[in-house]
Amino acid sequence: MKGKFLKKVAKNPKLIILTEIKRSQGLSVSELCDRIGLSYMGVKQHCIALEKEGYLDTWRRPKGMGRPEKAYRLTETAQVFFPTEFSNFTTQILDSMQEVYGPSAPEKILYNIYQHEGQKMASAITQSSVEERARALASHREERGYMSEYYFDREHGLHQVIEFNSPILGCLERFPILRELEQSLFERVLGVPVERKEERVSGLFKCIFSARG
Repeated sequence: MKGKFLKKVAKNPKLIILTEIKRSQGLSVSELCDRIGLSYMGVKQHCIALEKEGYLDTWRRPKGMGRPEKAYRLTETAQVFFPTEFSNFTTQILDSMQEVYGPSAPEKILYNIYQHEGQKMASAITQSSVEERARALASHREERGYMSEYYFDREHGLHQVIEFNSPILGCLERFPILRELEQSLFERVLGVPVERKEERVSGLFKCIFSARG
């Protein structure tokens, strides 16, 4: 999944821009220039084109000093460019199971899937410290298209896995139990309690899994 996506990104400056914005909470043209090494006018033209195509919108971001600056963020339409794990067809299957076998059927299936996935990952990620396990888990999730990275919050002493994409986003609202199942999976792999915090603004997604240890 990730390999095909990265090949597309490497050849397309618009996809590079979308990917950088995806891994943030919104970026200005100047910030994009610093990240991707393209000219200011080149980045600006691509952003204007992406906005016209419906993949970006803008807002005025407050600055410490001076006037607010214009920043770009993704719209929900831009999600089509990023990896998905559960398709519309999968959701339809779960809905049909609910109709045929009762309201608890989809949750039982999803629970079973995450139980097996958690067991498999816990067997593969066996590092001794929480930090090492969190780094390994972030790497694994990155490969699965979650755009994950490890971060240590020194102020609060928290090991964090921060994700900027959710391949199961289409199912999250329909089956909210997925949030609990994700949290339980992290707890099983890391071996400590985990807090899951989700942030969504326009088409941007950010999920932070925090653990002490």
